[in-house]
Amino acid sequence: MTSNALKHFVRRLASAVPTLSVVVGARHSVGGARPFVGGALAAACSFLAPFAHASGYLNPRIADPHGHPALSNPYAIYFNPAALGGMKGTQVVVDGTLAWRTLDMTRFSSALSPQSPSSLGDPTYVAANSGSAHASNVVAVPFLAASSDFGHRNFFAGLGAYVPFGGVTKFDSRDAFAGNPQARGAVDGPQRWALISGTQQALFTTAAVGFRLPDERLSFALSGSLVLSSILHNQARGPAGNDDLVTEGRALVDVSGVQGSMTAGAYWEVLPDKMLRVGASYAVRPGFGETRLPGTLRQHYGTMSSSKDIDLIMTYPDVIRIGAAAMPWGPSLELRIDAEYVLWSAFKRQCVVARGQSCNIGPDGAELPPGGQVLTALTRQWKNAGGVRAGAGYFLDEATELYGAIGFDTSAVPKTTLESTYPDAFKLMGSIGARRAIGGGIVLGASYTYVNFLSVDTGRQSLFARAFPSAVPNQDGTYQSKVMFFNVNATFAF
Repeated sequence: MTSNALKHFVRRLASAVPTLSVVVGARHSVGGARPFVGGALAAACSFLAPFAHASGYLNPRIADPHGHPALSNPYAIYFNPAALGGMKGTQVVVDGTLAWRTLDMTRFSSALSPQSPSSLGDPTYVAANSGSAHASNVVAVPFLAASSDFGHRNFFAGLGAYVPFGGVTKFDSRDAFAGNPQARGAVDGPQRWALISGTQQALFTTAAVGFRLPDERLSFALSGSLVLSSILHNQARGPAGNDDLVTEGRALVDVSGVQGSMTAGAYWEVLPDKMLRVGASYAVRPGFGETRLPGTLRQHYGTMSSSKDIDLIMTYPDVIRIGAAAMPWGPSLELRIDAEYVLWSAFKRQCVVARGQSCNIGPDGAELPPGGQVLTALTRQWKNAGGVRAGAGYFLDEATELYGAIGFDTSAVPKTTLESTYPDAFKLMGSIGARRAIGGGIVLGASYTYVNFLSVDTGRQSLFARAFPSAVPNQDGTYQSKVMFFNVNATFAF
């Protein structure tokens, strides 16, 4: 860009926004055999997290990296519905991501909680409940959306269906314990007291409407979503909430439900010709407060099996997104930045209760008043968290774009409640991709994103030592995870 062109850009920017300040917050970026359910709702951590984007179970960046609150394309149905106002005509995007995640966990001997202290001297008990565990899983993540201005520049609408979070986790078996009569359950790994295997899914179906003020180049929009949620979670449990081998059993939580959610957004083309655009959105938590997922709890303990109707109770966060995109050196290069801030501090605990009951828990984790209606109350005490991503798109010509981005994301999960169902951590991420218009209004794209979770050593987790029904086996250990996303997409313009 010539010096005169740069001066022209600065003058236009100054006239449009006399004072421009950008604030980026830290972002976040699921009697008898009854106690078996303790900790089973840890699956919901996986289920919840991706609302916080990178502080999530499997999808730190849904869809192609063009998903951004200040970019006008059908991905905006999720990131910022008001950005649909920057589109002309009708567009449809079909997007698919193949995600591969690995997780390595080592449970410390300090996490052991036997029924009898003498078990600490039993090498079989110690080996069965400590050491390393590994999981490696692949899942497909779809995204489909369409938007149109219906031939008018002052009204627009869009529809979308996508899965912004969810996935599958299954830990490898430890063959050394296969057939061992003293530790049959240990074949499922030392992490089994939190998670053996689980599937989580949240399907969003979203409709958005908005209006545009053409002269001001300003758009506003609202979207509403139906969220179809399901969790299937399998874990080891003992009747006293510890990791004793003699009384070890299994608990399976199977819940599903429908919640509502909505997002409000604004989008401003500060300077024409895409020289500067900004966008912001506020997503209200699914359920608009406390969420209740009905289902069943199936337990197996020795020769006894049971099934009970339950509700899983949790609270989602609200999510704030902001972003900007600019072309200060002309149409060949676009600079992009976006951030999220997620109010995870609303997530204090998860409860499994008898169908229709409430989660009344005292400061020590005991039910108030005692009555056996709260089967498990898992302490979470998450914190607000956030992340930032910066990137660029370089246009080789009118038909071809090369793009990339780097970013970081903080963890919403404190060390005191971290476990293998939700091994969150500070994350570093990077992505590269390319898009090519092939004619007839069709654009094809592909990208690769790598997310590295920094290793976490939990130390001693005091919050796991709670009164019944909040008692669960301690999960002291180290956690290391990474996720790789392979994305392909096609956009059709009419």
